[in-house]
Amino acid sequence: MRSRTLLAAAMAAAAAVVPLSAAPASAAPAPVATGLIGPLSFSIEDGTFVVAQSFGGKLTRFSADGASKDLVTNDPAIEIGAVETRGRGLLYALTGKTAANKPFARLMHRAADGTVTTRGNLRAFETRRNPDRGQNYGFQDLSKKCAAKLPAGQQVRKYKGKVDSHPYATTVLAGGDAVVADAGGNDILRVTPAGKVSVIAVLPPQPFVFTKAAAKSQDMPACVVGKTLNYEPVPTDVEVHKGQLYVTTLPGGPENPSLGARGSVYRVDPDSGSWTRIGRGFLGATDLAVAKSGKVYVAELFGNRVSTIEGFRRKKVASVNQPSAVEIADGKLWSTQDTFGQDGGSLVRVPRG
Repeated sequence: MRSRTLLAAAMAAAAAVVPLSAAPASAAPAPVATGLIGPLSFSIEDGTFVVAQSFGGKLTRFSADGASKDLVTNDPAIEIGAVETRGRGLLYALTGKTAANKPFARLMHRAADGTVTTRGNLRAFETRRNPDRGQNYGFQDLSKKCAAKLPAGQQVRKYKGKVDSHPYATTVLAGGDAVVADAGGNDILRVTPAGKVSVIAVLPPQPFVFTKAAAKSQDMPACVVGKTLNYEPVPTDVEVHKGQLYVTTLPGGPENPSLGARGSVYRVDPDSGSWTRIGRGFLGATDLAVAKSGKVYVAELFGNRVSTIEGFRRKKVASVNQPSAVEIADGKLWSTQDTFGQDGGSLVRVPRG
């Protein structure tokens, strides 16, 4: 739904009601890092890991020998994420509110000498353009009588895309432009090194036709059975492979299993903005990695697994407790685990299947 000033906080609440697996993937090597505070994003470069401790206000670099260094520290009330080390310097995003309680979302750049600058003002662009303003969300075909029975507090009545920005992932194109998956704006954005922001693609609504059981699970009136609710797409990661973008999406509604596993993976052309859905059936698709072969790996935060795609459908690769991010480097697959664990999350290697 909208009002995702801190999307990850909503994820934490949803994760609390999902049964968790007892352990991470078997025979996995010792963690590279432990005690991480909400590791929703990480990046690998030359054997070094940079992890966004999204609820701790830190970007931390870990080397293979276990040494660590905080590269960026901020107020923990401001979410830090969307980290990307490939390219010139370090990219990351900040999402939160100012002292005057005004929301902001910025793409930041940290140079090799430690200098930090704002690369792009994503909230300002969203406020000015609101690229998904033409999208229709909520129930599409309810009578006024039925609509009056909908539960209060749920954004399920028909509405257009609203102003919201929550940069959740970043990658870099060959020419140096950054690409941002904006989970609040429901779009994929391009940001030049000079800071110009433009739209690559607006992802499509995620329609769901309510059954009797689904209506009951969401405390909906019986009159919604057979009716379509367009949920928001909520892009959560973007990677580039052979000039094409690969994007994971949440279904924009309940992320627990109550309406089924509805997360998807899209392939997007960065030049035309055209998109193709290449996989679905994921439970909390919060991140992906693409191997040189083109094989796609997906972190299913609420499915407690890392999966791949075969014939458009999900195929489990490894059991990982609460994986929020995956990356592949030098032929090895890495994942966060226990993202919302009481003792903090960790970063581990998992089998590629």
